[in-house]
Amino acid sequence: MQKSQKIKEAVGIALTASRYGLAENMARRIKSEKPIILAMAALITADVLDGVVLRKFDCDTSARRVADGVIDHASVARVASEVAVKHPDTIPYIGVLATRAAVVGVLNLYHLAKTGEVTKGQDKQRATNLATALFAIAAASGNKKLTHVAGVFASGVAISTIPHYFKKLGQAHPDHPQGIREL
Repeated sequence: MQKSQKIKEAVGIALTASRYGLAENMARRIKSEKPIILAMAALITADVLDGVVLRKFDCDTSARRVADGVIDHASVARVASEVAVKHPDTIPYIGVLATRAAVVGVLNLYHLAKTGEVTKGQDKQRATNLATALFAIAAASGNKKLTHVAGVFASGVAISTIPHYFKKLGQAHPDHPQGIREL
């Protein structure tokens, strides 16, 4: 990789990593029992926009995509840990969501090791992320009935998307210009 591409990659990873600060802000808000709706909207917007901006300036690389997934999971884990502390009744739902994240992570890691390709979640991952975000907002509100409904919904969405990650697992995708497994 040439020097200018390494610099672009470093900038892309740094931009992606900076999103974690938004998760810390959300965790502080949960701890102090403040609403997280705007903080969650900011995190989701930043998650979408960093990829768009980085692709526009040709700074999106396989390493940045891996960093994106790591930051996404670290952010969810940070917010979930604070939700679990404040609202212990959410732990079973958090457990389902964490198990799904671990299964998908292992499948993606297997694919990366076997083919050298990163996986881009697309619609199934977006659906899980949005359902998880709604669950976090509901849980942070303290409304137990809403939290239960949102937890069941998020868990159902998360579980239902797992089979999709077996699609072409371990098979190279030469038809994609960057060799990315899009799901």
